[in-house]
Parts: sequence; structure tokens; C-alpha cells
Amino acid sequence: MNYNLKNLYQELDKIEKEILSLPKGNLLVYPNGKWHRWFYLNNTTRQYISKKDYSFATKLARKKYLELRKALLLAQIDVINNDSTKAFKAAHSELQELLLDKGYSYLLRPYFNKIPTDDLINWQSSYNSNPKNPEQLTFQCPSGNLVRSKSEVFIDMALSSNTIPYRYECELILNGIKFYPDFTLKHPVTGDIIYWEHLGMMDNNDYAKKAFSKLQTYQANHIIPGENLILTFESRNNPFSFSDAELALNMLGIKKNVPL
Repeated sequence: MNYNLKNLYQELDKIEKEILSLPKGNLLVYPNGKWHRWFYLNNTTRQYISKKDYSFATKLARKKYLELRKALLLAQIDVINNDSTKAFKAAHSELQELLLDKGYSYLLRPYFNKIPTDDLINWQSSYNSNPKNPEQLTFQCPSGNLVRSKSEVFIDMALSSNTIPYRYECELILNGIKFYPDFTLKHPVTGDIIYWEHLGMMDNNDYAKKAFSKLQTYQANHIIPGENLILTFESRNNPFSFSDAELALNMLGIKKNVPL
């Protein structure tokens, strides 16, 4: 919530213009076994959307996402102007619920997976990944990638929506020891490598000690927070959010565009 008002209003303006370019009406998504069924609601008329009209369904899903994003931005502005967090909490919860809904995330995938060049695709897909506990990769991101936690889903969405290529749990050898940083990013402009560690149980003493030990090794090898290392945290009482992931990118200055 440290975005300045100018940036918030700029993003709000872009969202409002894009919403006007999208179809009228709303999308309804219902579970159908392992799949989902889509319906188009325009005024009081409900119409089934077939798989051949996938593109139309994605536009309606995009519209729903942008409307919730707009509500969140307005709530952020209200926090800055009036120091009121009630609307922000509600808007934030609704947006996260949409992004974690498998029916909507499938349709939003085209907007969260835009890697522009073959070189970046090859870089992103060719590496030694963490071989430990692959069965724990149970959280699917809108981009289609699999990660180990809901918080990492939010990081994936922040990266993918800003066209920032990354490797997930890519092998990194420091002082002869193998590490697997959560995310290894390639700066979209300079090509510099940046690491992202999300420390998710900082209220657990053993976990925190291991995390700080790892950070000492990173620092000794010139991997430094604020320069080429992003650190995010959470605890049981302070869960991580999609907005937190976006803010972390913004603070390091590697976002290509205002996220939509």
C-alpha cells in the first residue's frame, strides 16, 4: 500500500479504458466434474458458452479480474486518503478468491503467461530443478506452473503478469553446497539475475534460524537484499498476499509495466 497516488490513478485509468473495450455482461463459472462450464449473463439472459468460444470466455474472465482489480485500487486510494482499511480488506479478499479459483485461473492463463522470446523460453525451461519432494508441487498457478504454496502462486502471478521470466527452485551452488532459491528471475531490461526467497514460517524458531543461516551464505557470495535478492516474509498472523508480491517487485524496480 505504499504505491503513490499518481501510479494508482494511472493504473486505474488503464483499467477503466480496457474494461470499456471488453464485452458487456458477465461470466458465470460452474464446476462440472474435473472441468468447468461457462455461461454468459447479459441483463437477465443466461447463455451457455461452448469450448469453441474460449476466446470470448477469456475476455469475460479478464473483465471480471479488472473489475476486482479496480475495486482494490479504489480501496488503496481510500487507505491513503482516509486511512480506512475496511474496503481494502474486502476488495483484496475478493480478488485473491478469483485468482485462486481454478475455473477462472484457467481462463486467465493467456494474460498471466506472456514470455516474449525463444531465448527467454529456453532459459526459463532448461535448468536443474529441486529434486526433493516433487509430490508437494500441488498448487497450480494461472500461468500453468506448479509450486508448493499459495504464497508462491501469488509470486508467480506477479512475475508472469509483468512478463518477467523465472526459474522455480533452480539449482544454485555456493561454497560447494547446493541451494534452491524459490525463484530465479532474469531482469527484463538488463538481463541481470535476481533471486527471490519467500520465507513463509518466520514465527517458527527452527525455520527462522535456517533461513537466517542461508541468508548469511547468500550475503557472503554477493547475493544481497535490495540489490539482487528479493525477500518476502509471512507468519501465521501475517499471511502473504498478491499485493505483497507486486509491492516487492515495485520496490526493487524491476517491473516493466504497471500490472494489469
